[in-house]
Parts: sequence; C-alpha cells; structure tokens
Amino acid sequence: MCPTINDGCVALTGSSSRASDFIGRRQELALLSAALEDALSGRGQLVMLAGDPGIGKTRLAQKLASNAQSLGVQVLWGWCYEHAGAPPYWPYVQPIRNHIETVDAHRLTAQMASGGAAIAEIVPELREKLPELGPLSAAEPEQARFRLFDSVATYLKNVSQEQPLLFVINDLHWADDSSLLLLEFLAREIASSPLMIIGTYRDVEVRGDHFLNRVLGNLARENHFQRMQLGGLTRKETGELVEAGSGITVSEDGVTTLFGRTEGNPLFVGEVVAAVGLQEITRDSSWTASIPGAIRDATVRRLNPLSESCKRLLRTASVVGRDVDIRLLRDLCTNVPEDEFLEGLDEALGIGLVQPFPVRPGRYQFCHTLIQQAVYEEISPMGKASAHAEVGETLERLHQDQLEERAGELAYHFQEAVAVCGTEKIVRYSLIAGERALDSFAYEQALTHFNRVLEIKEGQADDAETAAALFGLGRAQAATLGRQQLVDVASVSLSRAFDFYAGANDIARAVGVAGYPL
Repeated sequence: MCPTINDGCVALTGSSSRASDFIGRRQELALLSAALEDALSGRGQLVMLAGDPGIGKTRLAQKLASNAQSLGVQVLWGWCYEHAGAPPYWPYVQPIRNHIETVDAHRLTAQMASGGAAIAEIVPELREKLPELGPLSAAEPEQARFRLFDSVATYLKNVSQEQPLLFVINDLHWADDSSLLLLEFLAREIASSPLMIIGTYRDVEVRGDHFLNRVLGNLARENHFQRMQLGGLTRKETGELVEAGSGITVSEDGVTTLFGRTEGNPLFVGEVVAAVGLQEITRDSSWTASIPGAIRDATVRRLNPLSESCKRLLRTASVVGRDVDIRLLRDLCTNVPEDEFLEGLDEALGIGLVQPFPVRPGRYQFCHTLIQQAVYEEISPMGKASAHAEVGETLERLHQDQLEERAGELAYHFQEAVAVCGTEKIVRYSLIAGERALDSFAYEQALTHFNRVLEIKEGQADDAETAAALFGLGRAQAATLGRQQLVDVASVSLSRAFDFYAGANDIARAVGVAGYPL
C-alpha cells in the first residue's frame, strides 16, 4: 500500500523505508509538543494554527493528537460549518455530544457539576442521558450567556482533571460570533488546567472587521496563548512529499517546477501530481495561471474517468456540504440502484476525493473543502437550486420530528433554492432557527436569521411573520447592543411588532412584546 498525501504532510505506511512518518513541520510540531507538555503539567494552553487552504493545519493537529493519545491524553474534535445553517455553538455541540455518549451518567453528572441544565440548552441529548436535570431558571440575556460559558468551561476543566484533554476546533474562520466569544472565555479559564485547545483557521479569510480578528487581538494578552503561521513546505520537503505519495523519485527540474508553481502548498502538490502527472508538470505550464484554478481543474480531471453514478453521487454530496450522512446521500440518490451506489462510493474513496468522517460513523467527507467546492462549481446554477431544494425536502422527510434542530440548515438550503421554491420555507425555518438561537443564547446568529426574514418581507405590509421576526430581532438586539442603542434600535423593532399584534387583536402576543424588558 502506498502512502497518501493528506492535507499538508504525508502519513507513511510501515512499508516505507523512511525512518520518519512525517514530512515537514518539524519545528512547528516541536513547538506544539512543548505546549502540550505545559498543558500536561497543569498549565493550560491555547494555540491557533493559521495559514492558506491546504497548507497542512489539520494534518499537523492530527499528528499532535496522535502523539497526545499515545501519552494517555483524550482528544475531542470540533469543526465549524461553512454555511449559515449550523446550530448555535456547533464547534462545541458535536464534541460534547460525542463525549457524553462514552461516559456513564454518574461520571457525567460530576463532570457537569451545576451546569448541566445550561449545557442542555445547546446539547439537548444531555437530558436523555441525565433526565433528572431540572429546567433552566430565567435570567437576563447577558447573565444567561455567561452562565452557559461558565458551565462549558467548568465541564471541560472537570473532564481534563480526570484525564488530560486536547480539544481541537477546525476552520474557525467559519465560526459564528457566539462560538468565538465562548472560545475567548475558555482561553481565560483553562490556564490552571491540564487542557490544551488548538484552533485552525485560514488567515486569508480573516480580514478587516472579521470577528475572529477581534478575538485574536484580545487573546494576544494571554501568556498561555500563541499563534503559529504555517507557510508552504520547502523545496526539499516538496520533493519528499511527491516521492512519498507517488513512490518514484522526481527529477531536480521537476521538483523545482512543482515547488515554484504550488509554493509548497501540500494540498496543491498532491492534487496536481494526482491529476496532471509528473511528465506534464515539467513540460506544460498552461495549468498554472492560478493555483485555485489549478486545483479546480485537477479535481475535474480526476472526475472525468469515473462512472456516471460516482460523479452524480459526488455532485449530490457537494450540495449537502463538506461532509454528508450516508443515509441522507442514499435518499438523495434513490434513482441509483444499491449496487451502483456502493460501487460509486468505493470509486470516490479509492481515488482519495472523499474519506470516512473521523469521529462520526456513517458519515463521509470530502478530503478538503477546496475539493468539495470544485465539484460543486461543476453544477449549473439552476441545477444547484434544484439540488438544494431536493436536499431541503429530504431533510424535512428524514427529520420530521427534529425540524427545530435542523431549522438553520433547512433555511440555508431553501435560500439557495429560492429560484425554484420561493421564499415561504426560508421564512418559516429562519423564524424557527432565530428562536432556537435566542433560546441557546446565540444572539448574533439570531440577528442573522430574523434579518433574513425582514429582508424578504421588505416592501410588503406587516403580517404575522414580519411581527414575529421584529419581536425576535428586538430581543436579539437587546442582548447585543449597548445600552445607549437600545432605545434607538431595539425599541423600534419591538414597537412595530407590538403595533401589529395590537391591530390584529392578538392580546397575548402584544402583552408579551410590551412586557419585554429593555
């Protein structure tokens, strides 16, 4: 079995003659290992890995995680979703959900301490594991969010006291503001715990007023925080990467050409070698006009020889997102016979475009977001709209008893399908997602959902949906704006909602709006 090129470095198999199982990133791995040692000594650490797409951030984190596990450290993985449909605090929901499945109720109760009810607001499955959890007492928005943040921090610290903990969060450039605020809170809470947090993000997507910039600026004052900027591999490492992935030694000219055209970006190196071929790399430079374009073209060229059922499967998966549940994908491909579906999946796995999801059985993911985007871009605009509509309708059918939890995801797909579905379902699910975000203290996400509804309703006479969006927006504004802005902004939203309910003789809702404290 040949070693495979994988997002930034190469994991070599036992058959390789190399003494090392890791190409590149020696210095960075040494620094991360030192930070891990500090964490194991009770001095918590936060490290941010920054760099271009495909530069090797995830692979480096995976290598450290593997080393940490060999030392008895438990590892949790969180990730951020590219689109607006993720539930509040998604980077934390998944790892917490995975962890509580592995812990008995008695231990979990001790780990949660008094914060179980607050955490259950973002991880409802917790109440199934701990049915004795009581209702969460009412609190002002700022106090409610602080209570949640403190509960999550206490839980993670308690878990780390039982066994040192490494918590990795991928793709923070896609994180919602509430999740980033929780990360900033955690950074200040872990200094005396055997707990290390690693965050990865694309710095090219964190510009100007991106909220992550503000968080990074605040974190810079913390002694236990450090940021690592990952650049491309060296020319020598690029040659080693190609040799490890292809099993042949590349000429000096070939390595020089490839290094110059990819700038040592490991993903670009791997994709170009796989699709273009070493001979063509040295004699034809037409594909090098732009590196992202080269990756897109390389991915498309890898699709060409695949069976039609495999291509259809991959394009359908790309509409869902970076990762997809196999049950959802099967339901979206009902016109493909079972044997063709499985053969198509095997094809995609065989050429390294997709891989099993590392922490969720039954899920698969594209090996890199750039690959998913390249496949997605091959679909025509109307084809995308129709496919998003089909995804939304299938999610409705599969999760008809959990539509509230899926509301943000559904709103996203129906928004992308507006050309074929209209706006009715966008409004419906955006209102549900907004209320859910308010209940989870994710006020910034709530603003996004309610504003989406009001943009759709702009120019129309106020109706019940408009009033609901205005009431939701007013509450989200009250939780996020400074005191001086409340009268000018939040009260306007609440007043419009009150006027509609009063005019419609909906006394209960009018009283609810009038009684909301500012």
